[in-house]
Amino acid sequence: MLCQLQAQALRVAISAEDYPPFYYQQAGKLTGLSVDILQVVASELGLTIQWQRLPWSRVVQHVASGKADVITVFYKTDARALQFYYSNESYLRDAIVLLCAEPCQLNFDGDLASLAQQPVAVVRDFSYGPRLDQAAFSKIAVAESDPMLFKLLLNRRLPQGIASLTTVQHSAELKWAKDKIKVLHPPLDYVDIYFAFSKQSATTPEFVAKFDQALRRYKSSAAYTALLQRYQLY
Repeated sequence: MLCQLQAQALRVAISAEDYPPFYYQQAGKLTGLSVDILQVVASELGLTIQWQRLPWSRVVQHVASGKADVITVFYKTDARALQFYYSNESYLRDAIVLLCAEPCQLNFDGDLASLAQQPVAVVRDFSYGPRLDQAAFSKIAVAESDPMLFKLLLNRRLPQGIASLTTVQHSAELKWAKDKIKVLHPPLDYVDIYFAFSKQSATTPEFVAKFDQALRRYKSSAAYTALLQRYQLY
């Protein structure tokens, strides 16, 4: 199977919309944390990469159906484990936080039940980890992407939203408007970020095991530490 992948390239599906710091266009070149890590691991395995940029909902469908091999930014859930092979190694641990449009009227102490009657926005077809996926938010508003969710909060079209703290800290929309949105503490949850592989393409458990070995070696290197520092994640 590894030989088949070497012949056809590793097909990697990512969103058509930039998702910094994980992947984004800079000076006409695709870059980002997950891009850099995947390129290192693929190079060690002797693989080339073919990038597919699609609407987020189609990214998941493409990999699930075998039209692509890998998703680069994925939280692990029991339901998703039925559809995808996951790397055993995560490559980043992230906090999931509640955002509140200023002036914020919400007092939050970490109890998810207190949000049951609140209009909390999320991104369509996006998982925030098992705990939040199972939480009983009765008044969920849905945005098509993180940038759209941030814009709705900035324009006070929505009072609250859920997002990855890493994406909040690297958002171009929020960079110049920090006084308009408040990050509430404590975080809603902490989740690990993985690469996930199609069960319908040329990827196999044996391939994922080889991928894991290469990823583990890279994570133990000084180059990985320098990469986290470069993206202000260390």
